[in-house]
Formats: sequence, C-alpha cells, structure tokens
Amino acid sequence: MIIITDFSANAQALGYFYQARYALYMLLKSNPDLHISIEKLDDISFEKEGTPTELIQTKHHMNSISSLTDSCSDLWKTIRVWSTAVQNGDVSTESVKFTLITTGVAPEGSIASKLYPYQEYRDVCSAVILLNEVAENSKSQSNKPAYEAYLGLSEVQREQLISCVYVLDASPNIVDTKEYILRELRYATRPHFKEAIFQRLEGIWFNKVIQHLSTDSVNTISQIEIVDFINDLQEQFHQDNLPIDFLDYVAPAEESIAENQRVFIEQLKLVTVGQPRIQKAISDYYRAFEQRSRWIRDELLFVNELESYETRLVDEWERRFEAMQEDFEDDSEIQIKRAGRALFNWMDQEANIHIRPRCTEPYVMRGSYHLLSNRLKVGWHADFINRLQHLMDRTLEGVR
Repeated sequence: MIIITDFSANAQALGYFYQARYALYMLLKSNPDLHISIEKLDDISFEKEGTPTELIQTKHHMNSISSLTDSCSDLWKTIRVWSTAVQNGDVSTESVKFTLITTGVAPEGSIASKLYPYQEYRDVCSAVILLNEVAENSKSQSNKPAYEAYLGLSEVQREQLISCVYVLDASPNIVDTKEYILRELRYATRPHFKEAIFQRLEGIWFNKVIQHLSTDSVNTISQIEIVDFINDLQEQFHQDNLPIDFLDYVAPAEESIAENQRVFIEQLKLVTVGQPRIQKAISDYYRAFEQRSRWIRDELLFVNELESYETRLVDEWERRFEAMQEDFEDDSEIQIKRAGRALFNWMDQEANIHIRPRCTEPYVMRGSYHLLSNRLKVGWHADFINRLQHLMDRTLEGVR
C-alpha cells in the first residue's frame, strides 16, 4: 500500500496539477483584459498590459484538516517568495495583490486568520507583530531562509507587503476545484454535456500550460483564448455536430496489430493497395475506433445512431459494389483488383457520408468503413468473403 504524505511524489504531483487546474478556474472567473502566467513571478500571476496585478501561491493537501499555524512551512515558504520578490524589485506593493490559496485551515487567532480578505476579520497590524515575533524567535531550521528573507525587508516594506497579503484557507482541493470549474461552464452548454466539455477543455488547457512552461512562461495566457476554446467546443456539441478528438492520434505500425484487427488490412492487400496508403488506413481505423468509443462513453450519440450510420455506409457501398461487378468485361484477377482498388479509391477520396451534417472530419467515415471491412460487412475485392472468411472464422474461434 502506498501512503501519500506531503513529501511524497504523489502529493507533489497533485500539487502541480492543482496549481494548473486552479489557474484555469481563476482565469475563467477573471476579467477579459487580464492575462495569466504560471511559474513566472509566482505559482500563478495575473498581469494587465504587462504589469503584474496579483501573485498567487497555491498549497494543496488532500488532508482537509491540515493546519495553517503561525510557524507552518506553507505560510513561511510563501512569505519568503514574496519578500524576495519585493526585495529584488520584481514587484511593487503599491500595485500588486498577494494571495495565498490553501486547502489548509487557519486556526482562530492565527496570523493567517488575520489576513482574510473579509474586513470584519482582517487585522494587518496584529499579523505583522506576530510575523515579527515568529521570525525573530523561532528556532526552526527549515523556515530559517524564510525568516531571513522577511526580516531582510525594512519595517515599512514588511507592513506594505503584509497589507497586500490575503489568505484564502479551506479552499477546494483538486477534486472539488473541478466542480467549481463545471459551475463556470454552466452557461456554455446543455447540462448533460458539461462533463464532456470539461474533459476536452482541461486537455486543451494542460497542453497550453505545457507550451507556456516550455517557453519559460514568457508569453501569458489570456481569458479570451480560453473563451475561444470554449466557443469552439460549444459548436461541436450542437445536435447536428459531434466533437473531434483524435486528429493527432498516432496509430500503431502494421506489424504490431492484433490478428483480430488485421482483416481490413488483408482486404486492402487483396486489391494491391500500396503500403503508404495501408498505413493511412490503419490510422483512420484506429482514430475512428477511439472516436466512436469516446462518443459512446460521453453519451453523445442518439439511440442506435452508430447502427443507422453504418447501415447508410453499407447501403452506399452495396450500390457501388454491385455496379462494379456489372461492369466486369471478364473475370481476370488483374481487372478484379483494378476495379476493387477503384472502389476503395471512391471511399478514400470521393465519398462524403457524414454521421451528422456538421461532423465532417474524413477519418470518421473512412475509419468506419475500415471497421465494417474488418467484420467483412463491406469489401473491395469482388470475392472478398470467400478469400478472407477463414480469417474471420479464426478470429471467432479465438473469442470462444
């Protein structure tokens, strides 16, 4: 059994994910003219026209009773970061707000409790006195660098800094933060689509954060960008559309594909389709398989919609397959292969049969045809069933 502690890799990883997820939540709530940075001046920072307006430290504990005492490391590590920023001239206390967001709870009468944003509880003077006492008298070696950074400020600087500090304790943990984001998305789509939109938005967001961190947080992220992403997702969840999630999916190489998924490949080889196009077909097959599975998991499809779509695909194929056979001048294998390749070319390059009017991504149709081909529901060679039925029988025997 793995025990998760504040110092375990699990807790550290959760802390990073919490920071990113909470940043998304804050950006959704922010003003459109604000931009956000992660790991630039602080865990999270807001900027307006290139000037920082708020620095935010996030502290995450799955243990909800974690206490924000006067000498706890969460408080003093945060004070150290902000004291250093002020001392180095990176930020000005005249224009920046400093916020500590923590899942921990501040005990009554503690320093943190005197820095709540609510005026009835806020007592900056008492907080400064207590901070001075702890920094000057505590024997904690782990907090010593923080004490030194804080005491390195002048008395005026300390008062100015702490007057701009706000503590939000008992904040939602990483799991609960998701619920807060879902609330922000309540006007973005129908209620039963919120979860599916959240999953896709957070995927986009994490990729955005990775790009942001990869460039040393030089470029900020704006709320407008996120709103644009949400609007794009909204469009995909209309009744005449479906989301497309696997454009960048990397399909396996042919040699690693399981036997029960190789029938459609053999179908292509029967009509001598080239290897580069076979690899494209493999990509379409797997992207369509994953996409259809995700639509089903997210409950985005109407009752029997996939079955109806496949019926349409098969019907259109049957019309062309029968016409192909009628046009044979002889039964030579060369002509049969050439005609079968032309039938496949129609599907691959010309057919335009969409599952919904605005869901027009080609891999959905192409891959669906390959899925049908893998079950011998459609084929390209005129004698595909007799040639490949043994493969289907072998697959069915393996299932028994």
